[in-house]
Amino acid sequence: MPADGKPTAPIFVVGHPRSGTTLLRLILNAHSRIVIPPEAHIASFLRRLKRKYGDLRSDVTMKRVAERIADKERMREWGFPREQMIEALVAAPSRDAAGLFRALMSLWTEQENKPRWGEKTPGTYRFLPEVNAWFPDCKVIHIVRDGRDVAISCLTPPFSDNYDKGNVYEVAVRWRHAIHACRKAQRDFLGNDRYLELRYEDLTDDAETKVREICAFLGEDFEPAMLDFHKSSKRNVARGDASFHARTAQQVNKGRVERWRSEADEAFVCGFEGVAGEQLRDFGYSMSGYTPPGDQRLRILWEKWRPRRLMHNYKPADGSSPDLRKGQRVDPASKG
Repeated sequence: MPADGKPTAPIFVVGHPRSGTTLLRLILNAHSRIVIPPEAHIASFLRRLKRKYGDLRSDVTMKRVAERIADKERMREWGFPREQMIEALVAAPSRDAAGLFRALMSLWTEQENKPRWGEKTPGTYRFLPEVNAWFPDCKVIHIVRDGRDVAISCLTPPFSDNYDKGNVYEVAVRWRHAIHACRKAQRDFLGNDRYLELRYEDLTDDAETKVREICAFLGEDFEPAMLDFHKSSKRNVARGDASFHARTAQQVNKGRVERWRSEADEAFVCGFEGVAGEQLRDFGYSMSGYTPPGDQRLRILWEKWRPRRLMHNYKPADGSSPDLRKGQRVDPASKG
């Protein structure tokens, strides 16, 4: 903590995609001391630095890494000149994942003249052990939204056109896994002082109360301007994400709460509840009362318990593969 007593610990906003992470980012970004840029999807890259590039003490290797990062599509959307970004990365305070992360975020703290940075990429929940190792003082905010509404949003254009999330069962498994991963991080190393769980529905029901709670968790003063984030949201949403976040130009509202009651059929709802009903109840979400027919019950059992291997970028940094069903890591060598 600096001499003025104000906190500067990094902030990580995580959660399953379409759960309200962008809304929360814009609210926090409206604080006079906090800057949270558009999502970068950079943690998944940085965690594999050593395995992919070896010793970064080599200037040649470091320059190659910097160029690779600067050329990522998400980085280009940040709007900084490529050479400026490469120069900042090469001059990072340390040639490791934490140093490169800080170098990237310093571009924003200097541009916005704010002392504290945060990062919002929903899927970073998968990499919280690495994030914790890089930033042992970081604060993590996990926002959770009714998974049935998440599934509708994930499977509806324009989001589904760009991000293939499969069917309702796949979304239910991933939503369930996000909760498991975040709560495991809370138990294993974050604790209650550095981990906050927030329901999207509670934020939309009483935004000021919840934002005040978030500020208290972060050690920041509440600022009314945080609730007026929508007045500047247009310039703070990346161009590539604009079609997904049209509603961020509005004040916080409950317009998208319980969409599933009017927009989903019984089979859709039964599919999600069958896979992740325990987690829905755990978060206080009311159940539909629907009963799946016999053939769907068999499908639910299969989808709920069958082993799944995630995409390549979900793999742990050591090269092993996680099993979503049990949250286990499977060593590729064990497969023969």
